Amino acid sequence: MMPKRSQIAGHSKATGQAVRTKAQGLAAERATDPREFLESLSAAELRQTLHDIYGQKAELEAHNAALLQKLGDLDRLPDEQTIGQLFEEYVRMYSLRDDRLTAQFSEDFSGFTGGGDFLVKDRERWIAITREDFAQVRDPLRIELKDLAIQLLSGKVAVATGFFHIHLPIKDEILSRQTARLVLIFRKEGAGWKISHSSISIPYHLVGAGEIYPLKELSERNESLERLVDERTKQLASANSSLERANTELEIQVAEHKRVAEALRSSEGLYRSILQASPDNITITDREGRIRLVSPVAVSMFRATGEEDFLGHSLLDFLVPEDRERALLQMRLKLQGTVTVTSEYRGLRVDGSTFDIAVNSEFIRDVEGVPTGMVIIVHDITGRKKLAAEQEDLKHSLVKHTAELERLNVLLQEQAFEDALTGLANRRQFTATLDLEIRRARRHHQEISLLIADVDFFKRYNDTFGHQRGDKCLQRVAQVLRATFRRPGELPARYGGEEFAVVLSNCGSACGIAMAERLRNAMEKAGVIHPSSEVAPSITLSIGIASGRVGDGVTADVLIQAADNALYQSKAEGRNRVTACTVGKKSQDAG
Repeated sequence: MMPKRSQIAGHSKATGQAVRTKAQGLAAERATDPREFLESLSAAELRQTLHDIYGQKAELEAHNAALLQKLGDLDRLPDEQTIGQLFEEYVRMYSLRDDRLTAQFSEDFSGFTGGGDFLVKDRERWIAITREDFAQVRDPLRIELKDLAIQLLSGKVAVATGFFHIHLPIKDEILSRQTARLVLIFRKEGAGWKISHSSISIPYHLVGAGEIYPLKELSERNESLERLVDERTKQLASANSSLERANTELEIQVAEHKRVAEALRSSEGLYRSILQASPDNITITDREGRIRLVSPVAVSMFRATGEEDFLGHSLLDFLVPEDRERALLQMRLKLQGTVTVTSEYRGLRVDGSTFDIAVNSEFIRDVEGVPTGMVIIVHDITGRKKLAAEQEDLKHSLVKHTAELERLNVLLQEQAFEDALTGLANRRQFTATLDLEIRRARRHHQEISLLIADVDFFKRYNDTFGHQRGDKCLQRVAQVLRATFRRPGELPARYGGEEFAVVLSNCGSACGIAMAERLRNAMEKAGVIHPSSEVAPSITLSIGIASGRVGDGVTADVLIQAADNALYQSKAEGRNRVTACTVGKKSQDAG
């Protein structure tokens, strides 16, 4: 398969000045130097020439002044009052179901409805939706504005954002409680301010097919609520009957409780027996919280000399000051009937030292249910708190080490797929990406291109400047590659030594040639000096590119071999050029 020279012609560059003065034009016609020509003019001709030049200058200055005036008009912002009045007029006409509202929409319009799942992109469609809205609810609405924000973006564009409640002319306890949001974009046109965008959001999930407002859903919910009220009324009647029976049973239980309470009042000795036998710190107080009885465990836990260190003291005296208000709050909640859980405080020992405690409590009540005292059970949880703190420290340490391990894994993965010198993808990532893109192209019946580029006379560059300068040259080539191939599906990689490769997904022959030429030109413009090159005074690239629609016979090896052959052809025909070929067809030199 022999490469065929491309028929693509080079683009010529425009030369000369875009505009010439009258004197230069006349000098060109007479094939003389402008200075010599001016010296040859008579005084009258010279004055006329200067007159023409100054005339052109005056016209340009006047044109520039007019442009500056127009720019000033564009930058002059409208006042917020004007935009606020436009918004209020929109709300007024909308709530009155006034068809004149449709004349306020711009020809260049977009928007979406509160209950729709589609985007409206033209004025006529929006007018039709507005009229459908008016037809569904013919009577006026009441719109309760909650907040409004106005943004003046330019002299011709402003945005108004409003939050409000919509009150429909029907019985409604659902939609009217929801906050609707409306955004209007006003644009100043030849006919004045027009609405170029409208977007409103309401509880769209209530809206049915063919509706603007969820009237059907609201009606159904009202009926459902009425049925629910009837059902709850019947349930309440049944509950009242059950409550009467329960009250009767409760009276029997209260009588029994009175008997038991009377027996308990006469059994303080029983309390003492329980305290003596309990392995826990149990404390009994009166209704004001003053200590009446303590177990022996309390004496050792609070490092007291005996029971007398407690009796008559308030429970709060054995808590650190900063915890006392919280303990009082817990007691008030319990008095109100709130079920409380175990509370944790800092206990205050007789010797002034502190420690962590967990407290459970319950009121002692008389036969009438009135609190007469409290039973307090206290546990020393210092060891448990210390263990929890150690576990929390271990957890934080584990999280920290896990994050560091993840960071190192990411870094290791990047290093595994990145060329250390250039920062481009390395040979491993190139091979994996090429295989992946070929499979994707085969699956979607797409084209793919592979570009291989070689730095011309790079060995001579190394011999001239040394390997350190050569590495910097390769890094500069990599920068040009990254700047040229930035789109998704384009992967520049270092193929080896001074060779580079680029995978171009969904890119056919014409696209591939264009991208290769762009790379070659960009490398020339980079201007990396190369005095030992035979083709140019700066670093250049020879490029081979292979393209084709992926079929059963197209593999990574086929593409690489085809691109490599095309690269060899570019180097054989003088370097600093692009040679392209199509897999399965003849190749072509892109010049």
